[in-house]
Amino acid sequence: MTEQSPIYNVNQIIAGFVGAVIMVLKKKGKIMWIPASIAVLTGTASATYLTPLVGQILHDKDPTHLCGFAFLLGVLGLRGVELITDKIGITGEIK
Repeated sequence: MTEQSPIYNVNQIIAGFVGAVIMVLKKKGKIMWIPASIAVLTGTASATYLTPLVGQILHDKDPTHLCGFAFLLGVLGLRGVELITDKIGITGEIK
């Protein structure tokens, strides 16, 4: 029986979460907690699930680099999703 490594890594989740929190705190003005919480959750989720894809696209499996990618994807939030889908050729247009 072979053991498979999980798709996600706790360090990448933490890095994505911290990046998402920084993104929310960077916004000027009063923080609305429900939209801010949703932004942190989506930033963390996108970082968690897109980091392995970014590592594959860049041919980089170094765990330190993957944590850096997760942090950046957390900071970028949904814009990071748009950048990745553009890179792999997926358009958001419905025809």
